[in-house]
Amino acid sequence: MISCGISPSPVSFVSLLGACSHAGLVDEGRALFQAMRKEYGIIPSVEHYASMEAAKFIDDMRIEPGPKVWGSLLGSSRIHCNVEFAERASTKLFQLEPANAGNYVLLADTYAEAGKWDEVKRVKKLLESRGLQKVPGRSWIEVKRQIHSFVSTDEFNPQIEQLHALLCELSSEMKEKGYVPQIKVVLYDLGEEEKERIVLGHSEKLALAFGLINTSNAEPIRITKNLRLCEDCHSFTKFISKFARKEILVRDVNRFHHFRDGVCSCGDYW
Repeated sequence: MISCGISPSPVSFVSLLGACSHAGLVDEGRALFQAMRKEYGIIPSVEHYASMEAAKFIDDMRIEPGPKVWGSLLGSSRIHCNVEFAERASTKLFQLEPANAGNYVLLADTYAEAGKWDEVKRVKKLLESRGLQKVPGRSWIEVKRQIHSFVSTDEFNPQIEQLHALLCELSSEMKEKGYVPQIKVVLYDLGEEEKERIVLGHSEKLALAFGLINTSNAEPIRITKNLRLCEDCHSFTKFISKFARKEILVRDVNRFHHFRDGVCSCGDYW
């Protein structure tokens, strides 16, 4: 744009900073943020600050941080298991968005990964006391011009036993090739075997298994998910794309994921 004489707009910088955030390009993102103000005279908005997502950065903001900024910090804290930042961000979010159950779940996720099960229970009780519920995960897949829907507790699909059997078989085979189930996503103090059983039944895995059974080898699999892909489903799908030689596209609540040859287009940062 610059070489063509076109001055970047605020929207341009939202895209640039978002790309740097997803790719982990911290120094490049900071340089662009500074250039936005100093070289182009663009005053940062909440969307720009949200992409920078660091606690000290939030302290230095010239505008009052909103849900997008605190939500970005909470999401990052979940990824990096930073309990201190997660607590700080969630405290603000509970005030700004008291009815957003997703914020409570992210905080509970962070506590669970840190092994703080008493805190997980406390957050769950807080969620219940406010009459809020976690949105159940649901995935859709289109096969032969028909939409098929899956939830983790779905026992009515005529192929459900076949799907579970295939997933168990694939999981065992992939473990021999390096796949490690990410059972930390299960917010219950259970044994490893039971946690593995739970994550293996996630709706996106059921949709994926359905696609493997009902599509041709050359046909890509396209799945839509109403929530963010969990770490285990993301890792599982990468392995499938490599060892089943399948092109898989998943649209979750955050972005598109394009899996091919064991690699995802998001660079494992979503």
